[in-house]
Amino acid sequence: MGIRLANPVARHNIPDVLGLLRVPEASVDRLRKFLLPIELAEAELKAKPAAAVMVVLRNGNRGLEVLLAERRKREGDPWSGQIGLPGGRHHVEDGTLLATALRETREEVGGELEDNAEILGHMPPRAPGNKPEMLVVPFVALARTVGSPVSGPEMESIFWVVLGDLLPTHGMATVPTILGELTVPAFLYGDRLIWGFTYRILEELLVFVGLSA
Repeated sequence: MGIRLANPVARHNIPDVLGLLRVPEASVDRLRKFLLPIELAEAELKAKPAAAVMVVLRNGNRGLEVLLAERRKREGDPWSGQIGLPGGRHHVEDGTLLATALRETREEVGGELEDNAEILGHMPPRAPGNKPEMLVVPFVALARTVGSPVSGPEMESIFWVVLGDLLPTHGMATVPTILGELTVPAFLYGDRLIWGFTYRILEELLVFVGLSA
């Protein structure tokens, strides 16, 4: 069974602007106040099996944008075909959870953030609905320069979302899950549905940057 939209939502074109990035200081300063220090993330390794995702931000023609990717449909992948952030499970050889997020970003979207972005901090760790035994730390990176993202083998496509466009696209959608069909809150950006774990992060991010109450 496919995805059904319970409420109609707006559609938007997706701009793609590369090069040197100038970010509105007011939004970034507000974001910094909400984020947690990077060092606190490592405590999650002692609590539960851990993973990390990277929220990559840049400034486009119409304000702050976030980098998202559509996963390929694969049997056994709990996020098969979904829209998400680059990220994955922590490996012992990573050392830190931040290193996990940086590695996964490099592997999944071709993003080399070490010299091209500032890591602002991280959002509160949380567990995905389909993996309650795992804590995921969402790190936030502010890109100084951005090259062309390259889809890794697990990704079908990569695209930028204008944060300011998300709020008016809010609606409800019926989606297939391991528990059967559920009606959930979601964003529709173009023809892409953003729901679940990624929706929760983006909803909170909109508050952090001052675009939502």
